[in-house]
Amino acid sequence: MGNVIAFVPTSGGVGSSTLAAAVAVRAAAAGRAVVAVDLDPLAGCLDVVFGLEQEPGWRWPELADVAGVVDGQGLADELPVSCGVPVLSGRRDARWDPRSASGSGLASDSRSDSTSDSTSDGWLDTLPDVVAGLADAHDLTVLDLPRDPAVLDAVASLIDALVVVVGTQVPQLAAASAVVSGTRGLLRRLRDAGRPWEAEPLLPIEPWVVLRGRRVEADLEDLVMDDLDVPLVATIGDDRRLIAEVAEGLPPGARGRGEVVRAADELLLRLTDQAVAA
Repeated sequence: MGNVIAFVPTSGGVGSSTLAAAVAVRAAAAGRAVVAVDLDPLAGCLDVVFGLEQEPGWRWPELADVAGVVDGQGLADELPVSCGVPVLSGRRDARWDPRSASGSGLASDSRSDSTSDSTSDGWLDTLPDVVAGLADAHDLTVLDLPRDPAVLDAVASLIDALVVVVGTQVPQLAAASAVVSGTRGLLRRLRDAGRPWEAEPLLPIEPWVVLRGRRVEADLEDLVMDDLDVPLVATIGDDRRLIAEVAEGLPPGARGRGEVVRAADELLLRLTDQAVAA
């Protein structure tokens, strides 16, 4: 399998999807076979981030009857593509209803209040087979996760790196503690239990934190690292180039410059170094 990197926000509006898209675009620009997957069944926005919302191609509803690991290359050939990145996303009018994540110990939002039914359970059961199939066919699979522990739990055993995107405002920093501690606990439990196959040793013990805000001071970086006790692997400040790209309908990272691109490149280098070390 290729590497799988997942992105989860600690709160709304921190740009987790933007960073995930930039990592995919930068990897594709470097000649790697990449696929991006939106795992937010209700408010997923990778279609919009990549500028593909009006483009034909398969979305999650076309995979409702999947049973077993998918043909990753065959699926990628059916997906809409932007900047060399096939994107599996969803439609806002799709009537999905993921399981409630109440009582899980992770920060959640209103999406977790929906009731459980057989359709939602089936979608969560499908996720590992889809992600595993895509990872088999690509050098890098980029996952854009919601703040729903049930979704992370469904794919966690496939993940090589989990990036937690944290905002710099006080409520965002407060939410970070619950999300980071919850993801750390899940990753450690999976590591202790072992992967279902021996040839994939990269399951992380610690999430990687990216700090994003208008201005990121060194004192704040130190405070976040001390409080969360996890690696702070990148920071992202204001990025005017990103605003210009969005205005032109380009996905993040398409021009190869700016704060988000720098952070994306740092994450890709760190992932590569981790794979070589393993």
